Amino acid sequence: APSLLATAAHEDAASTGINVRDTAATTSSLRGKNNPTINRRTVANGILSLPVIPHREILNRRHRELNVEDSWSPENEELRRKLGEEYEPRHQQLGALYQGYGTHYVDVWVGKPEPQRQTVIVDTGSSVTAFPCAGCKDCGESYHTDGYFMSDSSDTYEVTDCTKSKKCNIGGMCHSLNQYDHKVCSVRMSYAEGSSWSAVEATDYVYAGGLHDGALVRVEDGNEGGGDAEDHIGDRPNDAYAFEFKLAFGCQYSITGLFKTQLADGIMGMLDSPKAFWKQMYTAGAIDEKRFSLCYSRQPTASREGTEAGAMTLGGTDTRLHKSQMVYAANKSSSGSFVVTIKAIYLRSNGGESALPDSDDQVVQNIGASVSSINSGKIIVDSGTTDTYLSRNLHSQFASIWSEMAGRPFNNDAVDLTHDELLNLPTILFQLEAHAPSIDEGLDPNTTVGLAGQVDSENPRDIILAMPATHYMEYSQKYEKYKCRIYLSESSGGVLGANSMMGHEMFFDVEKRRIGISESDCDYMSIIESA
Repeated sequence: APSLLATAAHEDAASTGINVRDTAATTSSLRGKNNPTINRRTVANGILSLPVIPHREILNRRHRELNVEDSWSPENEELRRKLGEEYEPRHQQLGALYQGYGTHYVDVWVGKPEPQRQTVIVDTGSSVTAFPCAGCKDCGESYHTDGYFMSDSSDTYEVTDCTKSKKCNIGGMCHSLNQYDHKVCSVRMSYAEGSSWSAVEATDYVYAGGLHDGALVRVEDGNEGGGDAEDHIGDRPNDAYAFEFKLAFGCQYSITGLFKTQLADGIMGMLDSPKAFWKQMYTAGAIDEKRFSLCYSRQPTASREGTEAGAMTLGGTDTRLHKSQMVYAANKSSSGSFVVTIKAIYLRSNGGESALPDSDDQVVQNIGASVSSINSGKIIVDSGTTDTYLSRNLHSQFASIWSEMAGRPFNNDAVDLTHDELLNLPTILFQLEAHAPSIDEGLDPNTTVGLAGQVDSENPRDIILAMPATHYMEYSQKYEKYKCRIYLSESSGGVLGANSMMGHEMFFDVEKRRIGISESDCDYMSIIESA
């Protein structure tokens, strides 16, 4: 069961009669569908925490209902690749992430007067938010968590009319479609493994997070619900409705491939783009800063049963999730993808989850690849790609050292492993180029988690991102085997996928062109309990 964070400002306070930037408590209240009424209030510098629901049961139920194979079954193997300052800002939102078939998704509630839930994969590798709408033909409704978005049930839903302006907000072409009496923006996305979707551009009011099982609806009869909300300011999912904004998105009328069979309904584009969910939220005034964080929880080591999947923070980073000092890698791109430079790759014997060793018998060895061979093309950080992909030029060096340390061949075949054998497999250490303006000379690079002092004396303030075997070896309950999910197969470029991000709060600070990294359990529930 995953998580999401939220503290944002309302795009149009006048429309609700509430100024969410005011530090005074508001007297309006919200009622969750099939839930008790809850007070609505907000406070400056607050954090809104949303509840975590154990998702393994939902996932197992969906597997049983649909007779869906495990994510790396032979039938699904071809669909694996994806469709192609430490302060907390005044307004930021924290909310729950949920784990799908290898990906992480979040709830988005769309429309008025009663918002409809759509679950969307959080994807830093794409820019557009999209999900199936009523009328979509054979679009995977039986596979997804929710039914199609019923646009006719929303009073605020509008299809973009580009007849005069010829302008499309999320891309696409302005042209005529039979069912509309004006020109519309038609958007189509295709991905490397063959999946695709087509949509018309539309707008509606949305909010992220909230109550997983019911929409939050305005109630006008004042301070219902009881209790002193001062004790829980910023830590209640019920406040999510206060942070709605008008989103331009793709209302899908056709989808193919993985989009049809995935657990989530659609996709949330989080690229550095004006089309992205976070950027539209910022432009609408719902968050104050152009930044967000993703915290994907570790795969369990003591149990093979999944637990929570982490948290997403819109507008900043939540230091309550940090287990180590946040350090900063350079984002080499001024827009679009989040690009890092991997300066070296190391393997550490006898495992360990942290960037720093935890025992004397752990030996670190550089695979000996040059910076140019590692980065032949761009290396992007992509939360929407489940696995990690690197250059095929690294295979020989990587596989040789990994096999020597592990005592078994390196490949992507399914294997039997005991729990202890899993923990003792090599940990992969990625050395990332540091964001120079963020270097803190007061930190000891030899003892600070995430700094490279112990492996590179010439560049001790570079960043180390640790990827233990519990993250790159995926377990199938159906086949009772593990499979390696790091692929040395790319002819050009590479992807640090969701499995490389696990166990870290990854802070995408767009304004400063840096990516903050802090080791974390991403334990959203502990925040709720401590609050």
